Amino acid sequence: MVEQDRALIDPHGEQDNVALAQLGAAVILAWPLLEPDMQRDLIATAAVVDGVKRDPSFEEVLTRLVQMNNRSKG
Repeated sequence: MVEQDRALIDPHGEQDNVALAQLGAAVILAWPLLEPDMQRDLIATAAVVDGVKRDPSFEEVLTRLVQMNNRSKG
């Protein structure tokens, strides 16, 4: 992958990491409401972002979190 294809987030300390975690949690809760194109774009961006910890099983974890926290289930 070419360097310009990488996304960089530059957190400065624990408060920034907490804010990123809070936003991530909000995205998980809203995930079922997002259009499939938006979901794909977010996953693609997450795959190339630098500056945060990475998990090779990201997509599996995302799926589990969405399923466990899906408030739109009837």
